[in-house]
Amino acid sequence: MTLESRINLVGESIRILVKRFTECSFRFARPAEVFPGPENMASAAIARIEREVGTVPLALKLFWQRVGSVDLCGFHPEWKGCAYPDPLVVYPPSVAIQELDGFLADKEERLRTDFPYVVPVAPDPKHKADVSGGMGYDLTVPAIADDPPLNDEWHHATFVAYLELALQWAGFPGLSHCPGHSWLIDELVRGLGEGS
Repeated sequence: MTLESRINLVGESIRILVKRFTECSFRFARPAEVFPGPENMASAAIARIEREVGTVPLALKLFWQRVGSVDLCGFHPEWKGCAYPDPLVVYPPSVAIQELDGFLADKEERLRTDFPYVVPVAPDPKHKADVSGGMGYDLTVPAIADDPPLNDEWHHATFVAYLELALQWAGFPGLSHCPGHSWLIDELVRGLGEGS
């Protein structure tokens, strides 16, 4: 399956999951950011990052242009058993532009101290639960591959492989560390990945 097909399938699966979570009264932390679709300025943001720093990974470009962003942070009052479920989050390109502005404002010092620009993708599992944590997930720019490893992500997966893994856990891959959880994973993921 091509990278483009995989991204399209991820987007469709997220759409289905969000609908299912909404139907079962899941309480999203930021409802407007759950699955808003692509930002109008996605292509311009990609062009600016590439002009200022280097090539954005193709997988992230496709995600931003076709899927947009996602933020599944939230809870269900009846689902228990996992303090850090690591909800699926992928920031929109506007967040990458904010990071780029900060980098460019202090570029010489950042490069001198080996703190290059990276595209922020998501907070770490603890920050997603509003607890002080570690480094968020990000992608190296210039791109080292079309689908590069997601930096600081605990599965050591590529960007698309992480998205696919998260979807196997209904958007909450941290549940894999919580065998006693009461989340309705089987019901939520039924038919995902089949283009349904």
